Amino acid sequence: MEFSLDGGASWTPYPTAAVDKRRGVNWSFVYTPPQPGRYLLQARPVTAAGPSCLVAGFPFEALPLGSSFGSARIRGVGATYADARVFRSRELAGLTPEEAAFMAQSLGIRTIYDLRTAAEVAARPEPFLLGTKTVALTPSAEGRQKDAEKRLVAGVIEKYGQPEERMRANYRKYVAEYPLVGQALRSMAAERRPALVHCVNGKDRTGVLCATLLRVAGATEAEVMEDYLRVNNDHADLIAAEAQRLGAGMTAHERDCLMSFLEARPSYLQAYFDEVDRRYGSFDAYVREGLHLTPEAIEQLRALVG
Repeated sequence: MEFSLDGGASWTPYPTAAVDKRRGVNWSFVYTPPQPGRYLLQARPVTAAGPSCLVAGFPFEALPLGSSFGSARIRGVGATYADARVFRSRELAGLTPEEAAFMAQSLGIRTIYDLRTAAEVAARPEPFLLGTKTVALTPSAEGRQKDAEKRLVAGVIEKYGQPEERMRANYRKYVAEYPLVGQALRSMAAERRPALVHCVNGKDRTGVLCATLLRVAGATEAEVMEDYLRVNNDHADLIAAEAQRLGAGMTAHERDCLMSFLEARPSYLQAYFDEVDRRYGSFDAYVREGLHLTPEAIEQLRALVG
């Protein structure tokens, strides 16, 4: 096959994957435009007698790919889309067919680690993605999270204490009450293939797991924190909408409290790592004794993250 992107002024042969059918040939072709815009891809078959006079045209539009993609806000962990092999997102219940195809085909995701509780999964079931498998890692402390949103309302939310206080306490509990962190990392190391991690909002459970992965893979604490806090920018519009929905009738102090639940804050992740040091003495000891990662598994995770 030959393809043209300049209205037929020039033609370039490309290798294509083809399968003989009863009549004709089915072929596949992947082209990534250098920049966003509208394009017309023209194709013509070439035989021993030369190029065919029959030309097929395929108009398409290439959209800019931001820091996150789609309704689930999918993004690479510690890397760009082109380089990442581990991805993170919000829940996938609202995926469109195009987004699902992007995940499976363009990103090559083969395993999805779902960190939601059983109640959260039942409330928002996700579509089956062809070519992928889902590993459900239910938090061991899921009971306390039931109906949490009902307490994020005016007149009730201030019972959580000062802004950030409750969230720091939650992050400390992740060290002892979330064995799923080690389970997920051991599975990633064993499989060594592209994976996606998500919970409901893709902020806390997902953030802790991905931050731990990056530290295991050798990222600096500053790099880990920067990657963790990116969720505030990726989800800025969703955070604003949630704040408006839940913040009706709240005092200024209550709104400050509400925002401390909706945003990722540096003190939260720091509380998690401080608790790691308190319980295990060091992060390296946590990797060995808490996450149960062997030296071989650590090397495999480093290769996976790159």
